[in-house]
Amino acid sequence: MRIKTNNTIGIKLNIDTSKSISKTQFDEIQKLLFKYKVVVIKKQQLTDEELLRFAHKFGTVFDANKAQVLGSKDGKTSEVVVVGNNAPEYEEAFLGHQEVLPHSDHQWVEEPSSISMLYAIDVSEGSAPTKWTDTTAVYNSLSDKLKIEISNKRIVTFNPFYRPFGEVSAKYVNRIEDIPPGEQVSHPLVRTHPYTKEKILYMHRAYEMEFENEPFKSGVKLWNTLNDCIDNSKFVYEHYWEKGDLVIWDNRATLHYRKPFDSHIRRVLKRVSIAGEKPF
Repeated sequence: MRIKTNNTIGIKLNIDTSKSISKTQFDEIQKLLFKYKVVVIKKQQLTDEELLRFAHKFGTVFDANKAQVLGSKDGKTSEVVVVGNNAPEYEEAFLGHQEVLPHSDHQWVEEPSSISMLYAIDVSEGSAPTKWTDTTAVYNSLSDKLKIEISNKRIVTFNPFYRPFGEVSAKYVNRIEDIPPGEQVSHPLVRTHPYTKEKILYMHRAYEMEFENEPFKSGVKLWNTLNDCIDNSKFVYEHYWEKGDLVIWDNRATLHYRKPFDSHIRRVLKRVSIAGEKPF
C-alpha cells in the first residue's frame, strides 16, 4: 500500500478496494483517515456490492432513523446515494450542478454519520472539485479566549429537507422573524473525536442554525466570528475528480464544499455514509 502526501489534510493511497483487504491493511487505512481526514484512492473499478463491502469495514451503513436526509424515501435511508448531474440512467440523482455550501453530513440528526465516501462513476471535463476543511485544525487555531467562550455551547442545526429544494439559506435563525420547520436537535459546538480524542469545531456554513439558549444578538456575532475562522482556514484539501476516484473522509472532523458548475456537464458519483454516534 503506497502512500503519498504533502499536506496536513488529504493523503493518497494505492490499493485495490475491490480485492480482499487484511485487518492490518484496513487498520492502517483507518489510522491514516483519522490523521489526515481525507483519503484518496484512485483508479478503482467497483460495483455497488464491492463499494458497500469495503464501506462496511468502517462500520454499519448510516441510517437516519426516519429523519429526512439526502436520498431517503418513505422513512428509509438509501445505502448508496447517487450524487449526479446529467445522469439520466439513474432513477434518482441528487444535488445537480448548484453550489453545495460547506457542511458535514447529517448534522441535524441525533447520531450523524461518522465517515462518508464518494466514488466517481463518470466525470466530464469542467466538473467542480470538492474542497474539504479540517475543523480539528480550525479549532486548534482559535484563541484561548474564544475556546473558553464556546466550550459549553451547543449548536442547533435545522433539517434543510423541510424546506423546498434550493431554498435553504445559510443563516443564523432569528426566532422573532421565523422558526424553521422540523425537529430541533442540538449537539456540542466543540465535540470530541471518539478515536483521536481531539477537539473539533462542529460548525457548518450551509444551513439554518442557532446556538442553544443564546440571545440573537450575541449568537449571530459569534456565528460570524466562527464563520470567518472557517472561511480563512488554510487547512484545506481540494480534489479534482476523475473517473474511478474513491474519496473517503472523516465526517466528524471536516466540512466539504462544492462550487457550482455548468448545467450541461456530466458528473456522477455514488455516496455511502457510515453510522456514527451521538456527538459528545
